[in-house]
Amino acid sequence: MQERPEACTFPGQDDDEVVQILIYKHIFSVLPVFVVSIATFIGGLFLLAYAASGAALRIPSDFGATGSTDTIGFPLITLSLIIIVIGVLLGVGALYVWRQNKMLITNENVVDIDQHGIFGRVISTLRLSRVQDVTVQVKGPMQTMFKYGTINIQTAGEKDLFEFDYVPDPYEVKARVQDLFEKFVENKPHEGDGVRHTKTLDEEALVDE
Repeated sequence: MQERPEACTFPGQDDDEVVQILIYKHIFSVLPVFVVSIATFIGGLFLLAYAASGAALRIPSDFGATGSTDTIGFPLITLSLIIIVIGVLLGVGALYVWRQNKMLITNENVVDIDQHGIFGRVISTLRLSRVQDVTVQVKGPMQTMFKYGTINIQTAGEKDLFEFDYVPDPYEVKARVQDLFEKFVENKPHEGDGVRHTKTLDEEALVDE
């Protein structure tokens, strides 16, 4: 989690809006693709080593007949290089997707940027004034050991949750969201955004009286 990241912007950002926190998803969000890319890369290296060895340079052309051989070293080398390139591209693509998947908390909004593949992106924005409740879900030993989980933000006037998965240090992020929400309410307590604002228990008691 980066506090007050410099030069961090996002599409639709207001001129006076400042990013307070930048959060990248946990590396486990792209771990399966990384595993596949590493396995592909290593497999390509083994195939390249075999193709470059003397055993792969010439084999019997008719699978057993003597005196007739065909050269297969060059095709195997070409195939192994293609496999290695695929492994590298998978790794670079996974790294790109991981860096593009992020959660931004500004002085006005909570922004969720979901990168789907290389060319697909979904940006969801939630006004801090609509934050009603923030909960954290940490499930299983993996999330507990590696300190990541899911943050759910309940919005005022809606039943649906604003969900962020694979969030590192989710309890710390929850505390920061609540802190920024309180500061937002203090600075703009009567913002005319057409959304009901959450009242404190003391304010509700005064209204009842």
